[in-house]
Amino acid sequence: MRSELFERLSIPKLMAHCVLPGTVSMVASSLYIVVDGMFVGHYMGHDSLAAANLMWPLLGILFAIADMIAYGSSVQISMFLGRRSRLSASRTFSFCVWVLFGFSAVAGLLGYFLTEPFLMLVGAGEDTARLGKEYIISYCVSAPLVMLFFATDSYLRVCGRQKFSMWLRVFTSLFNLLLDYIFIVLLRQGIWSASFTTCVTLSLGTLIAFYPFLRRRMDVEFVRGRIRFKQFTRLCYNGVTELLQSVSGSVFMLVANTMMLSLGGTVAVAAHAAVLYIDSVAIRVLMGTVNSLQPALSYCYGAALYARVAAVEKWLLSLCALLFLLTAGPLIIPYYAADGDEEFIIMGRRCIVIFAFTYLTGWVEICLHGFLTALDSPSRAFVLSLCRALLLPLPLLLLLKHCYGLDGVWSTHAVTCAVAALLSVALTLPFWRNKISSRLPLPS
Repeated sequence: MRSELFERLSIPKLMAHCVLPGTVSMVASSLYIVVDGMFVGHYMGHDSLAAANLMWPLLGILFAIADMIAYGSSVQISMFLGRRSRLSASRTFSFCVWVLFGFSAVAGLLGYFLTEPFLMLVGAGEDTARLGKEYIISYCVSAPLVMLFFATDSYLRVCGRQKFSMWLRVFTSLFNLLLDYIFIVLLRQGIWSASFTTCVTLSLGTLIAFYPFLRRRMDVEFVRGRIRFKQFTRLCYNGVTELLQSVSGSVFMLVANTMMLSLGGTVAVAAHAAVLYIDSVAIRVLMGTVNSLQPALSYCYGAALYARVAAVEKWLLSLCALLFLLTAGPLIIPYYAADGDEEFIIMGRRCIVIFAFTYLTGWVEICLHGFLTALDSPSRAFVLSLCRALLLPLPLLLLLKHCYGLDGVWSTHAVTCAVAALLSVALTLPFWRNKISSRLPLPS
């Protein structure tokens, strides 16, 4: 099995095998998102950019349960492979893929009917609501294939196919950029084309990703049978932190967008959206590093290689994007603006300077949360996610907005990350001592 490389490779080679392809995959995925936002903002104006940003909280909620099942099941699959239980791993994989497909179809249907009430809830104007409805239709129609695409990365990585996953994401990113250029720049189509091109690309990516599974060339394959309800609830519980982060992030964006609409109008929402597009590159580098190590950590933990778990974890280095956002961010903002939209440029540059300080401490919580999830410690990971995604941001948002207005809304991310970093260290250190250090001495 290719997954046995997780225990045979030396730690430096394991890092190169896992982290480099995973990070490249995440960066490639973020690049088309960044350029997609540039096309929308530059050729359609900040109203269209704001409409797309207003729809992402709803899309985030629809994708959240799929992320929960995919991430939670990948942890169990890796542990089963570490125990040489290939049939259990394959049964878990097969069952979860079909659950994801069924849920995605229902989610797409619900998303179509909930779009208009959602836009009314956030206070969108008539024109913005119309643009938002045009944007989301493609996602609703192609939801089963689009949502499965994000799960395929986890399943390919647990089978040791990091490079295949990397090149697949590079291909989908480049193909999406080509379609964006054709539909938006050359044909000058509306906002619907931005989501249509993405959905076509991701659907194609899903079909390509599952091809080797269908040909039975992977460590897991499609088999008949179901898993126990207790096992399914366990993997959902382990992945519920991803669900909580997605749903809470969507709730936060819902409240923040409503505040920004009242404080600065659609231009404020669009400026924040541009910053989040730029931020997606930096955050995906960090998330790519952490998520790429999940299969190796889970496999070694399932194989009782506790000293190796400790050795791998020691390589989780901090990635700070503070200088990137402070220096390059203000230079990129104008590419999201229509010609002559100086108000948007000024507001976007101010927003990105404030937002940049998120990365001063944000990497701590991301790394330690990934460690807890990979080693099947859902209770601690859940508590950390609950505080990071829900209990901290909303009270801080209300407080900072009251004290500093629009600048306070934009600074909420940085303040939340600082508090969450302290909490994550407090939750992880006892687990490290009890689960790892007490069984085998840490390697020198």
